[in-house]
Amino acid sequence: MDIPPLVHHLMALAFLILLLGSFTSPFSDFESSDEPSSICSFERLSEVRRECNSFLSSASKLKLEGEKAYRMPNELSFRYGDWMQETGTSPLMPFDDGDMGKNFSDSGSLLKLVSFSIMDIDISHQYEDAVSVCGYLSIGITRNRSLSNDADGLSPWFSKEPGISELIIPFEGLYTETEGERLMCFLGTSVSPFSEGFPDPSELPMAYSSENYLQSPLLQDDRLMLVLRYPRTFSLTSRVIHGEMRNLNQNSNPKYFDKVYISSQLGYYSNYQFVSEKFVLKACNPYPCQDGLLDGGIIKGLEFCKIFQRLSAEKFDIVANSGCDGTEEHCHNLGPFVLGSEVKTTNGIQDKFRIMMNDLHCIPGDKLSTAKASAVFRVVSSGENLYIAEGRTGLSGMTITAEGTWNSSSGRLCMVGCVGLAETGSHGCNSRICLYFPFSFSITQRSIVVGTMSSINNTDSHNLLSFRKVLRPLDAWNKYYDYSNSYLSYKYSKIESANIILKRNENFNLGTFMKKSFLKYPSVEDINNITSLSLLSDELSFDTYGLPDPLPNIHPPKAYVTMEVLSIGSLFGRHWAHFRDFSHKEEPQILTNSDSTKQDQLLNISAHFTLSGESHAHISVLYLEGLYNPLLGKAFLIGCRDIPLSQGPINITSLESRMDCLIEVKVEYSSKTTRWLINPTAKVSITSQRNVEDTLYFSPISIQTFLIPYSDNSKEFIFRLNLEESLRMLVLSASIACIYSQLFFIEKKVDAIPFISLAMLGIQALGYVLPLITDGAILFKWKEFQYSHNLLDVGKPTWFQVVDCTLKFLSLIAFVLTLRLCQKVKKARLKLLTSQPINWKHNPSDKLVFLSAWTIHMVGFVAVHIIHYKKTADGVISTHHKLSEWVIDVDEYMGLVQDFFLLPQIIGNVLWQTQVKSLRELYYIGFTLLRLLVRAYDCIRDPVFNNYFHKGDHNRSSVFFSKSEEVIIMAILVVLAITVHVQQGWNFNKSSQIEKFKQHSPPPLDSNS
Repeated sequence: MDIPPLVHHLMALAFLILLLGSFTSPFSDFESSDEPSSICSFERLSEVRRECNSFLSSASKLKLEGEKAYRMPNELSFRYGDWMQETGTSPLMPFDDGDMGKNFSDSGSLLKLVSFSIMDIDISHQYEDAVSVCGYLSIGITRNRSLSNDADGLSPWFSKEPGISELIIPFEGLYTETEGERLMCFLGTSVSPFSEGFPDPSELPMAYSSENYLQSPLLQDDRLMLVLRYPRTFSLTSRVIHGEMRNLNQNSNPKYFDKVYISSQLGYYSNYQFVSEKFVLKACNPYPCQDGLLDGGIIKGLEFCKIFQRLSAEKFDIVANSGCDGTEEHCHNLGPFVLGSEVKTTNGIQDKFRIMMNDLHCIPGDKLSTAKASAVFRVVSSGENLYIAEGRTGLSGMTITAEGTWNSSSGRLCMVGCVGLAETGSHGCNSRICLYFPFSFSITQRSIVVGTMSSINNTDSHNLLSFRKVLRPLDAWNKYYDYSNSYLSYKYSKIESANIILKRNENFNLGTFMKKSFLKYPSVEDINNITSLSLLSDELSFDTYGLPDPLPNIHPPKAYVTMEVLSIGSLFGRHWAHFRDFSHKEEPQILTNSDSTKQDQLLNISAHFTLSGESHAHISVLYLEGLYNPLLGKAFLIGCRDIPLSQGPINITSLESRMDCLIEVKVEYSSKTTRWLINPTAKVSITSQRNVEDTLYFSPISIQTFLIPYSDNSKEFIFRLNLEESLRMLVLSASIACIYSQLFFIEKKVDAIPFISLAMLGIQALGYVLPLITDGAILFKWKEFQYSHNLLDVGKPTWFQVVDCTLKFLSLIAFVLTLRLCQKVKKARLKLLTSQPINWKHNPSDKLVFLSAWTIHMVGFVAVHIIHYKKTADGVISTHHKLSEWVIDVDEYMGLVQDFFLLPQIIGNVLWQTQVKSLRELYYIGFTLLRLLVRAYDCIRDPVFNNYFHKGDHNRSSVFFSKSEEVIIMAILVVLAITVHVQQGWNFNKSSQIEKFKQHSPPPLDSNS
């Protein structure tokens, strides 16, 4: 009796064990994953010890554990170091310069970069004096493209494309330490880039994929040795990573290459140790930096390190070499930097290179008023890839490592600089670097940092090199937001000059009165509200494309135009309400009229203006300052531009801080009132105040910008929806009235019914019924830019469904009434044929009318398609599929067929020689006016944009016909209506004359009389 329960329990227990077993297997997998696993096989360690014996002989005892072992992979890895090969006949790799023709760069942009990454350290099996390590080396030649970030399965491979060659080499070796350095010796396996059967570059992705690698046509070479030496300490003069890679094959071996030298430096994961202050004092005591370099003052605060770290990877513009006037020989040098001979021959060297500051270290001093700072200054080509330049770690004559102290009492940073490898070289540490942090900005002072490099002694002196970092307004309210709001301000100096320009352009006329009375422009209600001022700054700033105004006869290239407001009123930079409120300095002057309100006040404004294009290279960057009139939406500004050293002899007395400030700039903004119809744009006019004979004179420039997207256009979006739905209702209601008028007309003019074209009525009927069948737009389409999402579907309110139903109902009424007209015409023609047969030439049949109209429209469609195809090829509009082009063309041309509804009637009047007025004036003139209204509105309105998706010129408009083409279409509409009017008037008069002639002519004589 107890057996069944026992069996039951045993079965349940067995099921439970089975279930637990299925769960324990995955957990066992997780448990096994906790065991230390090796990425590398370490199969060549005995060979490594044999080949690297000379390096291991001086190794000291080594024990890696804990945090030191954890930090090692990051400390020993480096990215984008430099490499060079000793002069010989066996290069490491080939390079394809096929990109030079289409992507020519400045001299020095061809980079030889190398990266090294530690992949695994076998801590569990340490030797007494070494530990096994493995990693991979990525070495290549590139112009402006990045090297690979990681290796695919630690397999060797080589790739070559125009502009970049890269070799990945996995290594296995040993890590050791001596008293003076840390060293790694490796043996690696590579592929020979010069092997026979090297594939075509187009086949490389297939040849070197992980699946096809074993079938790679490149020969493998496992006779590579790599030795990397690291300093034990990280400081100003002890930071360089030296490397050497050589091929162990004989020189005659085709796999052999000449020795490769590698240089890099310790980085972020190493602890930087500042040198003795005495080393810095030789450059900075007594303080030699120029106190009067800046008129605006210098920063004094306690957050220097925070400010200093923000300068990481910043590019500094080279201002000048001391005494360089554009013709001297020393103008081909850059201060203490040691340039190659090919770089020295470059003309306008200051314009072709920049100075980048990275690898920053900063710690507060013992007192909060001091700080210690370290940095690396690197000369980079202006065309060099910014991402690559930021990550470069190699040291050469194009780099200076620097370290110094900052004191809040003076507000200046003085550093001692070492050229090259930061060791005892020809220049050594003989450079003094001074950095200034101005807090007052002006039209001629837009730099957030200004620096100089000079010689400490005369033994190995060089010319004074000046450089600066110009503050872009975009950086002021992003990267340097806290800094700019806490410390920086703007000092206006050109307000009076701008006021003179304003008064000169202040001509009162009817247009000005209308603008002030009815149009609203970007403005601020309270000039003391910094949040409102910040929003106004956003409205006045723009970055978009533009074209010359007026357009020249030839098709001009587009220019990219940017205007970034730096300060407006009492606000410098931007103010975000959710951030803390900063106290602002002295409020600048604001000119006002005695009877003006706060909204009418003129606002002083400063901005940064750029204009791209070769034809605008002389004014590519302008620093602006002046007045903004919110009543007229116009800014009257004074502009300053830098004069390059290569400009040649100029009149220095006419310059301000070597800047040409005799430039007038006027910016006109479009009205906010009409934004529901016309998208906002701006017109920029730039004029030189100099005489034509002056070498700095330039011809006036006028630019009309494209669309300027603003933050929120939801109100304009809804307003346009309401207006267009109302317009559709109005046009449909008027159309119904026109059809009714024609029905009443033919009730009295029965003889005119047969001569109404059925083809014309069919065209109108199709126009009403097709939107009902296809659920398309009625009368005219929604006009917008092309996005991945349809704005009308996303933003259309739900209550518009009621409006859509009303429109469809009106369309249905118009369709039924048009069918009623067709029915009456058909009955009248049948009655005419049965009661009074007439000559076939005058028979009101639509067969020939339809064929004639169809032929004309086919020719027109081909012409429209050719025009549309040309626009697509030129990039004016874009479609993603050939089929969609035809669909768009047919759809748009159907609208033209609707516009030219009178064409069949005109053809019929000619063929039938009609002697009656078949159409009432209210009918054909009314419909023509309605079509003109729709076309005119479509011509005036701009496409609606989406501020979340619109990115300048990357979005094409859904506009099919241009404004000039729309005008031509409207002109044809008028011509067709006039033609019908003339035909009916002439035929009716001719018919009346015939009737009068018959009434007054004598009866025929009887032949029998």
